Amino acid sequence: MEVTSSMLKNKIYLFDKWLSSGENMLYLLSLLIISVTMINFEVTLFYGIGLLSLICFYMVFIKMKINSKEWQLDKSAYDVPIVQEILVVDKNFYWDGSLQSYHVRSVSSKPNVVFIEKNTELKVISVVEIEDDWRIMLKKGNGEIIISVHYLESKKYFKTKSQIREDKLNKLLK
Repeated sequence: MEVTSSMLKNKIYLFDKWLSSGENMLYLLSLLIISVTMINFEVTLFYGIGLLSLICFYMVFIKMKINSKEWQLDKSAYDVPIVQEILVVDKNFYWDGSLQSYHVRSVSSKPNVVFIEKNTELKVISVVEIEDDWRIMLKKGNGEIIISVHYLESKKYFKTKSQIREDKLNKLLK
């Protein structure tokens, strides 16, 4: 698989989106504090300056390009499933309104959690394009379970039947 500049820009754009959401900005601030602290000690002066310059490069060049809308998510790089397509789950996951790889039990209340097992077939019933992602509604069986997930956060948990056939064919041809 060849790495293109649009894929690299997408990775940086999605990293920035992840970093900017909620408590994740604290990671950047903690790196800034660590780099300033490292500059004060002679032993780690070089590492502190390097980390600080990396943070400054990110904030000045990359963040500025993303905020000015010069860099946007290239949606053509993704193979989004279409309506009525069958998805096969690759990894077990939990769904309680959002996708989770593991379930944390709450003692105070009984959460409404759905466990989706590996090799479960889900049918795509709708795909809605939102600003930086797609919202996909999936149905198990005859409507026993209907869940809604974001494509970019859930794409590693399932494959389409055509992707599975293509993988098997590539293995046979090698």
